[in-house]
Amino acid sequence: MIVSCPACATRFSLDASLLGPAGRNVRCAKCGHRWRQEPPEPIEPLPPVELESPADQPAADQPPADEPPPGMAPGLAALLSGREQQQKAAGQVVVPPKLKPAQPKRKVGLWPWILLLGILCGLAVAAYIYQGPIARMFPAAQSIFDLFGAGENDAARVLQIGNIKSEQRSGLTAIRGDVFNPTDYPLAVPPLMVTALDKDKNPIGDGFKFRTQEGQIAPGETITFRVLYDNPPAGVTSIIVTFGRLQPK
Repeated sequence: MIVSCPACATRFSLDASLLGPAGRNVRCAKCGHRWRQEPPEPIEPLPPVELESPADQPAADQPPADEPPPGMAPGLAALLSGREQQQKAAGQVVVPPKLKPAQPKRKVGLWPWILLLGILCGLAVAAYIYQGPIARMFPAAQSIFDLFGAGENDAARVLQIGNIKSEQRSGLTAIRGDVFNPTDYPLAVPPLMVTALDKDKNPIGDGFKFRTQEGQIAPGETITFRVLYDNPPAGVTSIIVTFGRLQPK
């Protein structure tokens, strides 16, 4: 028979023979609710049939109620007797709930990684487009843009070098020049590089890099630098000063 829990409405399949004629207390295995379950309505019995009574047998031939029927093994009779005693001693019947099938795991796929890559690309494009305002609000970011040589805020592209003059002093070459900032915002001064040229304007020897005393140049400001070129290579006819990048040590 099918029974339903009054508390959680869970339906169970129950053997009606376990309830007995007077009903029994049962407990829902899902929510723990207890209630009195009545047995199903008995089926209307068929009309009785008259049978001839067998010959009377002496009472001594009748086996006691506790004894097993003739021909039954003693072990089987003891097992059946134990089950009947357990069913009588049990005060309630626990009805197991119906288990739901496990849901299959969902596969994530590549969409989260594609979305993350799109966000990173969008941030990179925004940083490139708005690098001017970013560098003005955060001057430290200017060095990052300079590292990649990107955009109009690259100081090596924006700052102007001029008025380069050189003279010989006791075997040394003294070099003097100016750096001008034509923008309306401050810039960090990148390292400068001195390169010696021959008569054909080809670089000769190893140039050297140096920094100005001023690490930053204000809008419209001009700073002057002076540096000594020790032991310039032979055949030098002219010297140029450009912006260079220091190699990491």
